[in-house]
Amino acid sequence: MLLELVFGAAVFGSSWFKWDLIKSNTICRYTECCDVNHVPFDIDKLRQSFSQKMFGQPLVNEISNILEAHKNLYNSSKGSKKALVLSLHGWSGVGKNYAATMIAEALYKKGMQSKYVKLFMGKKDFDCSDVQKTQIDLINKVNELVRNCPASLIIFDEIHEMCPSILDAIKPMLDHHHAVDGVDYRNTIFIFISNIGGKEIVSNLLDLYSQGIKRNDVDFHNFEPIIRRAAYSTGGFEKSSTIAQHLIDHYIPFLPLEQHHVEMCALAEFRAHGIYHPTEEMMADALSVITYGPTEEQPIFANNGCKRFTKQIPYVILKHKSKTEL
Repeated sequence: MLLELVFGAAVFGSSWFKWDLIKSNTICRYTECCDVNHVPFDIDKLRQSFSQKMFGQPLVNEISNILEAHKNLYNSSKGSKKALVLSLHGWSGVGKNYAATMIAEALYKKGMQSKYVKLFMGKKDFDCSDVQKTQIDLINKVNELVRNCPASLIIFDEIHEMCPSILDAIKPMLDHHHAVDGVDYRNTIFIFISNIGGKEIVSNLLDLYSQGIKRNDVDFHNFEPIIRRAAYSTGGFEKSSTIAQHLIDHYIPFLPLEQHHVEMCALAEFRAHGIYHPTEEMMADALSVITYGPTEEQPIFANNGCKRFTKQIPYVILKHKSKTEL
């Protein structure tokens, strides 16, 4: 009897392996599948993207190491014990959404267009008029996504505009559980994005500067306590069990950008439009939309980061092209 069971298991395992091989060479050649070809988890690509496209964010580079550690657990015999949960905080325009996009592009062949990447927008996707229904809909959508691919990426943007308690619906998915409703979330990645804690990050960074600590020498512990306190009383994080029960693994502070970081952003945006050597006049026009704070007496950090360059620089290019053609 035991021999029959072992033989049966071997046949089943062999059949499953053959089906996987057949699937990889047929269906998965024409449609996205949850396999290494479509979910390459390319950490080297992510490191390169951060190095070339992210300016003034020394702690963002640690995301690569965090994701690599998650990948190693995924591939090891021990396995992950819980989903990976990251929370990105900082002023508008400092690169939070940009970083999330880079993560998606490195982990999934189709990037943000992958069917295994889901972006929820705080105000748009979560109607506060019927919180219970909204929570049920959220659970069903996340369940379906992860059931199809355990290595899914789920992004919640604009947490500061969400209704309090909505996130509590997914608390079991973030916790140390083997499965929730038959779905294993331990290899899933959740990313929260918000402006929450932006002012506190700025204030604390100025304090660190006054103590002689350089920007590139800051660490997570310099910011995590103040971010947690600010988040626990704001928006979708207000009194949330995701914070109270320590289910967020890493709070990633995005530091406010200084003038030379903003200039690097502008140059990168010019290059993206094929202008590799913008004139001084073009740079001045591009930078004219940037204001500095946190106060008039302390014009140290760009108030809106690099956000306005997306529309400003194409306009500057066209404006100066018109001048040269006159």
